[in-house]
Amino acid sequence: MSATPDIIPSDLTLEIGDNLSPERFLAAVRAFFGYVKEVEASISASHEDVSWTVHVREGSTLIGIEPSASASPPVVQLVYSRVEEGIKYLAAGDIDGAHLPEPALKHLRALSEMTDSMRANPTPIKLWVKKKPVVMDPQIGRVISEDWRSDYSDFGTIEGKLETIQDHGALEIRIRDVMYRAAVRCRFPESMLPIVFDSFRKRVEVSGIVHFRKNGTPISIDVEKLVRLPDDAELPTAFDVKGLLRAG
Repeated sequence: MSATPDIIPSDLTLEIGDNLSPERFLAAVRAFFGYVKEVEASISASHEDVSWTVHVREGSTLIGIEPSASASPPVVQLVYSRVEEGIKYLAAGDIDGAHLPEPALKHLRALSEMTDSMRANPTPIKLWVKKKPVVMDPQIGRVISEDWRSDYSDFGTIEGKLETIQDHGALEIRIRDVMYRAAVRCRFPESMLPIVFDSFRKRVEVSGIVHFRKNGTPISIDVEKLVRLPDDAELPTAFDVKGLLRAG
């Protein structure tokens, strides 16, 4: 039977369907905890980690977590918001709008695939955020899998603003090109860290093996070279080039 708001044990709760094997139950709980921690880590690298306490409602499959009393309230509220919004964007097919790191997407895909009726023993799963249910849809896993599936690769160059720097086992930046709606994931070696930090929020050009979708949209790039491009303030003005212009 589906839970109701009055029995939800915390502001962030996982509800798992009945008749679940111990292995699948543990897998769902691990994916839930992993998703929350990855969302928390993606918010800011400067704040201290939030300590969470687990609450299990007796006689139910409700797993709730609550932040410690010392946790920053603004950070906690932002975690709640991002956890909910990430799922809703993916359910609508907008993986870019979700703004989730790849490890968080992997955890959501694991939860989503448990609900898929095309697989053996599908299980209904909900995340309750501030007593409001967010249903895990099988479409979420399909959206994530499709986004990761490249059709072909080729050497190329991408230009755009360096927006994000992440370290989740592999170093990655995201570059947003005005030609494409989505930010492109860029994996780079540790030797490039100095220039990456120096180029944060600047326009850059990266070259390497680009992985494309069938429609030609780049998904990701294995960076071999990164060049910081001049800022607008560093470009010559009309006055600077006036001497180069000649009347026709």
